[in-house]
Amino acid sequence: MSLNIGVVFGGKSVEHEVSIISALQMIENIDKEAFVPIPIYLSKNNDFYYHEDMDKVDFFKDLKSIEKTAKKVTYIKQSNGVQLMEVSKKQFKRLFDLDVIFLVVHGTGCEDGTLSAYFEMLNIPYVGSNILSSAINQNKWKMKQILDNNQIPTVRYFGFYDHDYYQNEEYIINSCEEIGYPLIVKPASLGSSVGITKCKDRDSLNHAIITALQYDMEIVVEESIQNLMELNCAVLGNYATQVASAVEKVMQKDEILSYKDKYLSGDRNTKGIVNTNRELPANIPVELNFEVQSLAKLVFKIIGGNGVSRIDFLYDKDINKLYVNEINTIPGSLSFYLWQINNLSYKELINKLIELAIEKYREKETKIFTYETNILSIPINFTKGKLK
Repeated sequence: MSLNIGVVFGGKSVEHEVSIISALQMIENIDKEAFVPIPIYLSKNNDFYYHEDMDKVDFFKDLKSIEKTAKKVTYIKQSNGVQLMEVSKKQFKRLFDLDVIFLVVHGTGCEDGTLSAYFEMLNIPYVGSNILSSAINQNKWKMKQILDNNQIPTVRYFGFYDHDYYQNEEYIINSCEEIGYPLIVKPASLGSSVGITKCKDRDSLNHAIITALQYDMEIVVEESIQNLMELNCAVLGNYATQVASAVEKVMQKDEILSYKDKYLSGDRNTKGIVNTNRELPANIPVELNFEVQSLAKLVFKIIGGNGVSRIDFLYDKDINKLYVNEINTIPGSLSFYLWQINNLSYKELINKLIELAIEKYREKETKIFTYETNILSIPINFTKGKLK
């Protein structure tokens, strides 16, 4: 019997369109004999929609027309599971029973644990990391603090809130300058290189911070490595077992791999976001390849990853030093291309991710989260603030 897989994508994020591309790739490659993919689009207004043609890229050429053509839907938790319901004239009409949710979302409000929490509340298996892991790794500042605490190498950085900058701009600028120019300024919780600027002096630093503050309330400023090599490695598994993919070397056109480099150059199709120039496998020394894969697995375990994550590295060629840069708990294209060289097809990767989601759900069901005892049945003295 086939399982109904609710493929959730879109969302109120600057990576909205990228999420659509990733989801269409996934739907195209899922094992149709074992699973029934049900596309569920999350609009930029945070409304869910379903349409039978949502597996086609042409359906999304005019995002504003979707709410007129698609069915607005919601989820209803029943004793026997979760159902996808059409919302029409304040009435509910059952469309599908859902067995597993497959999250193919990127960025703030989506990949940051928001949707993980929603489907945790519905008590339905979902593909991806849990709430805590997702939230921490979406925030580059908090993620670096945790890596530091575990002696994982990161470049020098300084993080701050928008309030701190507005209240004491000079202190913030001076603290950033202690790292030394050039610097990279990033919104802490965004992805796809949105809002990121490289700056070489105080004026450009101020401008970069103001730009980043348009996107986020938290900012992280990082050391910029001059003789840089960027390496990526994906990890598949959970807290108990981790498998590392092949290592890729990213060949960007600009100093910072831009949104345009990643998604808007070259031919675009639903077979993969394949426009980034990459060397796969990376032509690097065996020792460095081993270090990247080992560190990727360790980081994945530390952050409590589940499913597939891509860990991005920076390598300083002048001093032969490797640093962890970012962790993507739902990477673009699910990093399927990094596994193909290991003879793991996209279809097999999807199968494994669904297996991990069900396994995570079953393990959670063995734990105790509530007690049957109702302390409200015991007399309470509210005046003294304690039980009688």
